[in-house]
Amino acid sequence: MRTFLENIRSRKILRVRHVAIVILFAFACSAFSNIAFADEEEKRRIDISLSIFPRIVAVDNDFRLKLGESNNVNLVFVYHEGEKFARNLSRLLVSKNKNIGGMEIQASALSLDELLDDKIDHQLTAIFITERLSDVDMERVLAFAERRSRIVFSPFAGDVERGATVGISVTNRVKPYFNMATLKRTSVDINALLMKMSKRYE
Repeated sequence: MRTFLENIRSRKILRVRHVAIVILFAFACSAFSNIAFADEEEKRRIDISLSIFPRIVAVDNDFRLKLGESNNVNLVFVYHEGEKFARNLSRLLVSKNKNIGGMEIQASALSLDELLDDKIDHQLTAIFITERLSDVDMERVLAFAERRSRIVFSPFAGDVERGATVGISVTNRVKPYFNMATLKRTSVDINALLMKMSKRYE
């Protein structure tokens, strides 16, 4: 019995390490493949983030409790004015990522008003911000996410400091960048191994 339990634990540890390695590899590949856009920092950040977003969702230890009504991973791309851009991002993500942990991915674009309409139950798994939001709108999205314990991913520089759950840190290396206070407030539990490899905003 003891050997059986030890084998289970070993398999879980290996799976966790595999997820973390895959995420870090994806960061590296995205950074190098987009070197041509070095003078278009924002475009580069969005491109890197789009490939990383589903993998960050996968290391939310409770993401399987946040699935849609059809047991799919429901990723929402939130916009204020750029509906077409948000829809294009959602379609691009689905074309490149079919599932997370064996769960089918669905993605959609929602305006701020649609997202924050209390009459609608979106059953979303995580949120991706597609444009720079005002401080007021950012606070509204973060309050929504806090009530529902959902990740808010923003590709934009400075948004993690403004409260987004996670974004990216781009220097000579690209790393996940987590807001620790937001994680605590939203009770989002991120895989511990990935956290050790990430940048943190305390």
